[in-house]
Amino acid sequence: MPDGDKTTLPRQVLLVRHAEREWEGEDPRLVAAGEARAQALAEALRDAGISRIITTQWRRTRATAEPLAKLLRITPEIVPVFDGEARENVEAVAAAVRRSKDETVPMVGRIAVTGVMAALGGPSLPTICDNVFSDLFLFTPATGETGLMHLHYGAAEDISPRCRISKPVD
Repeated sequence: MPDGDKTTLPRQVLLVRHAEREWEGEDPRLVAAGEARAQALAEALRDAGISRIITTQWRRTRATAEPLAKLLRITPEIVPVFDGEARENVEAVAAAVRRSKDETVPMVGRIAVTGVMAALGGPSLPTICDNVFSDLFLFTPATGETGLMHLHYGAAEDISPRCRISKPVD
């Protein structure tokens, strides 16, 4: 359980990895399939009661959240993360999410979004595979490890068995 009592936690956290992006470059853009997936995310979450959106500074995370932010007229909060500082990055993003007291907040990040969920008191899941973009985790922090729904959004993907997230890491 994260620091603080359950009344100071977000109502629900929607954890999403960025959509499909170019494979080259330090801060790659979304490709057409990623832009379509970002639109699908906006449609999927338009009526979810979102009042705040959190992303990292990376172009691909901001672009994934952009259609939803425009639709809801919300300026996303950008939490800077840095290469080589995985633990610190997870804690910085989790701290930003914790400030969303009794809100429903999506967090768009990179492959380590499962680490953010664990830092919020959720189950420890494997890192999302580099070629999987359709995962959407709906987590209710007040219920701890049992408060997780693993969903998918946008175009269907052919996810290999080794990349399917179906149970916590032992």
